[in-house]
This record gives sequence, C-alpha cells and structure tokens, in this order.
Amino acid sequence: MKLKARLVTGVLFITLVACGLLVLNGNLRVAVEFTADPAAGQGAGRAAQGAETSRYGGKAAVGPANKKLLNEEYGVNSNVSNGLSAMSSGQNPNKSPEKGIHEENKIVERPPTVAHKLQSTVQKNRTSQKTGILYTGSKLRRLFQNPLYNIPERVSTADYLLKPARWLHATAEERKHIKLGENSGEDDKHKHKKHHHSKTIKKSKEKKLPAPTYKSEEVLHEKKPWRLLQFGITRYSLYARNDPNVEEVLKAIRTQEVTYVEMKPGGTQLKLFMEFEDTSIGLFKPWRWPRDRETPPDHFYFTDYERHNAEIAAYHLDRILDFRRCPPVSGRWFNVTSEIRQKSEDEKLLKTFFVSPVGNVCFFGDCSYYCNTEHMICAIKDHHMLEGSVAAYLPRWQEAPRKTWKHPWKRSYSRVRKADWEVTDGEAFCRQVRSTPPYDKGRRFGDLLDLTVYDFLMGNMDRHHYETFKAFGNNSAPIHLDQGRAFGRTTHDEISILVPIYSCCSIRKSTWLRLQLLAKEDYRLSDVMRESMRTDPIAPILTEPHLLALDRRVGIILDTVAKCIQKKGAENVLLEDLKDT
Repeated sequence: MKLKARLVTGVLFITLVACGLLVLNGNLRVAVEFTADPAAGQGAGRAAQGAETSRYGGKAAVGPANKKLLNEEYGVNSNVSNGLSAMSSGQNPNKSPEKGIHEENKIVERPPTVAHKLQSTVQKNRTSQKTGILYTGSKLRRLFQNPLYNIPERVSTADYLLKPARWLHATAEERKHIKLGENSGEDDKHKHKKHHHSKTIKKSKEKKLPAPTYKSEEVLHEKKPWRLLQFGITRYSLYARNDPNVEEVLKAIRTQEVTYVEMKPGGTQLKLFMEFEDTSIGLFKPWRWPRDRETPPDHFYFTDYERHNAEIAAYHLDRILDFRRCPPVSGRWFNVTSEIRQKSEDEKLLKTFFVSPVGNVCFFGDCSYYCNTEHMICAIKDHHMLEGSVAAYLPRWQEAPRKTWKHPWKRSYSRVRKADWEVTDGEAFCRQVRSTPPYDKGRRFGDLLDLTVYDFLMGNMDRHHYETFKAFGNNSAPIHLDQGRAFGRTTHDEISILVPIYSCCSIRKSTWLRLQLLAKEDYRLSDVMRESMRTDPIAPILTEPHLLALDRRVGIILDTVAKCIQKKGAENVLLEDLKDT
C-alpha cells in the first residue's frame, strides 16, 4: 500500500511539473507575441522597409515607358541603370525587386495576436469616456456639422476681392457702379502658339502690366473651377466653407496634364510654376526627404529644408481650424522628364538636369540655398517619378495686388543676435505692438493671434512676413502662405512661438472654442487631420508622432489661455468675435 501511494504521489508530482512548464512556456510565447513586430514579425518588417525604400529611395524597377525616356532623353542604358540600382539596394540585379524581397526574407503570414486585435479595435472604434458613444463614422463630417463651423458669414458685395465677383453678387443697381470694361483680347493672341502658357505665367509675375478687363457675358458664363474659386475670395477668407470649387481645383491639380513649367524667381529653395490644361497655375514644391526624418536639434530654423508634405498638412490644418486662409494644396506624382523637363523653356532650369550614377533623373534649379549638385532633387521611384505638393495659385498681381507686412514677432534669422521681442519685457512689447497700426484697431491683431495658434500647432518658426490684399486696406485677414518648414519635430514644442498669446494674454473667442472642441475625444484633432489627409494621392502625409504632437500642442495652448483667464478674467482675454452671430 505504501509503495502504491508513493507511486501515485510521484505521478501527481510529475503531472504538476509538466503543467507548470506548459503554463510557463505559454506565458513566454504571449510575451514574445506582445513585443513582436505589429505587422507580421521581423520578416514583414523587412518587407515593409523594402517597400519604403522602393517608394522613397528611388530603387524600384524601371518601367517600359521610362526605359525609353532614359535612352532617348539622357542617353543612359536602362539595363545598366537597373543593375546599378539593384546592387545599391543589396539585391541581385537579375531578379525583380519584388521577388528579391520575398525570397530573401521568406515572409510567413501569421494570424494577429490578441494584443494586436485589441489594439486594432481601439484604433477603429474609440469610445468617449464622457458620453460612451461608439464612433464608427466620420469625425471630420461631425466636426463640420458642429454649430461652431456653421456660424453665418455676413459677406457684402464690397467684401469680395475681384471685380467680377463683386459684379456677380451685386444688385442691378450696384452693377451700374461696377465697370467691368471690355476684354483687351491680349489673352487670345498667343492661344495657338506652342508653349503659349509661358505668357500666362509671365503675366502672373509681372507687376507693371495693366489690370485686366472683362466682359459681362464671360463673367456670367465662367465655368473653370479655379476661376470660380478665385471669385470666392473675400476680406475674411480665400474660400467659403462649402465651396464645391475647392474639391474641383484639387482634382484638377491631381489629374490634369502639365502644359508648362517655369522656375519661381527668388526664395531660398527651389519652387516651380506649373500650368495645367485648364490654364490654371500651381506652385510646386518637390520631395526632399522621407516623412520620418526630422529636423536635427542643432539646426537653426532658417537652415532647414522645406517639406512638400508640410504644405499639404498645413492646408488641411488651416481648414480644420476654420481659418480658410491657406490656398488648397494637394500632393501628386510627376514624371521628372515628361512633365517637368520637356514642358519647360526655362534655360536656367533646363541646364541643371542630369542622370545620377544609379540612373535617377535629377535637377537642382536656381535659388539662394540648396540649388547645387550637393542638394539635388532626384526621382524617387522608377528613375523618373518624383512626388511633390502643388498649391492653387492666387489671382495674378495686376488683378489683386498684395502687400507684405513684417511680422511683429519676427525672429532675428541670426546665429548670435536676438530679435527685439526676445530681449524686451513681453507685456511691454505687446503694448507697443497693440498701439501701432494696423494692430491698434480692427481685426488684424486677432488674425495675428490666429496665425500664432496655427504656427505653434505646426511647429513653424519661419514666419518672418505675411501678406494681405491691398484692396481691403488694413481690414483684411492675412494669407497663410509658405509653411514648408513646419512639422519638423515631433518631440519638441517650440513655446516661443506662443509669445504673442501669453505675453498679450489674448486669443479670439471663436478660435479658443474650436480648440476646446478639437481637444475632445469626439473631435480629436489628430483623428480629423488623419481623416482629412487620407484621400491625398501621396498619403500618408504625416507620420503618427506628428499627429499625436498636434493633440499635445492643443492642450498646451488651452493651458496657457486658462492661466491668462485665471489671472485677468475671461472678459479681458477672449477677443469677442461671436457677439453678432
């Protein structure tokens, strides 16, 4: 009996030890799965890295059409360039990149772990802690349906920028006092000539040409979306909230044929004028570096590259804040040879084109900085394809002249010298600004605070000047242009950008209320920005850390305003702009 009892005890002990080992092994496996690559292990991570290299590193295979371009335009043997490109990426030049990636990494599909499923569910269906509502629809649509985004805009005939727009919105009696004149026919002189579009771009830059005139029939029957969009410009914004022409203009930028290209004169970095088949003009900024590359901490703000994706994100942020003072911007892929080089007659630009050692078509143009072979702009896909941003162009100068203003809180743009506001008491400097026209009365000071909010959210330190339309005098909102140096760092919040708000202890009431809205889970800024930018042809526009930084910076602004309200009272901090709505 004793022997039998000992045997039973031994069997139970061994069973317990085995169960313990199984449990321990299971915990280890769960731990490994929780810390593994979120996609599908290291193999999938390498595959994704390979795909990213193909997209942003210019090492994808050369398509048949681009082989012909390389051979005919540049005298380059496309087979040799394929081999160079493949060898530079560590692949066998005799294999296709796609095949090489899959054979080398041996990707094994694994079902998602419990942790991954939970994370995915949280991302797709966020639940508000306050309301308990499960969100599966569009936060962006819900945001634009909020009463704060439907405040009536009281726009009179005199508030429209262009004469044709004022004539269209005028009563019969008012039209008697708006003289459109007769069309000079100058626009039609060159319409059958090759590359006549250079004349249009030249006129858009030339400030001494006479103002254009119009026929009433042409104004009434105007159908071009870019022109109708310009008709909607007022002293308050560049477009109305529900203007259908915005999407039509973005569609044209993304799809229409490029008919002429020319360098934009001036500026620190290369920009190109592009004209499309509907005669609209866009301002092109090229890809410079990958989305996840950030500005080095030791770099000065004035030595940073301009980012094409920052221009796109800035447009979406401007729209979400309901400023609508930034022209519509979209991303697009361009063929460097057939859509830029072959469409240009600009000799300064054309002489800078060349083919890199790995067969990518490159150019660098002519500008103050970064326009040399050390800072060349090269195709990043298929040896010819380059992505960039294109902004809808404002009305030409003769039609709508603009005035440039120095920003009161402009930085010194020096490595050693500080700006006046950096060495002066903040409140004293603010009083000085507020006693100086145009900030002493009217809307301009409130617009400047809006611009401060806008720049802080983007991390844009490069706001040295701003422009307004001369037709409106001092009673005009600034135009939000040139945000290429925004979205440079994700972990750093440049508090000095907020100096106008915390030194003056002021902010527009409508802007403050919208920021409070965008801080809520129901309308989280990162979520609506992600949704808004999702349809861009070169999406994703911003990395996830940049989107999360937006939420953090909203909180910083609200905390700053809260301290001011606690110190001075809401009636002395919030600039009332909703009283009559």
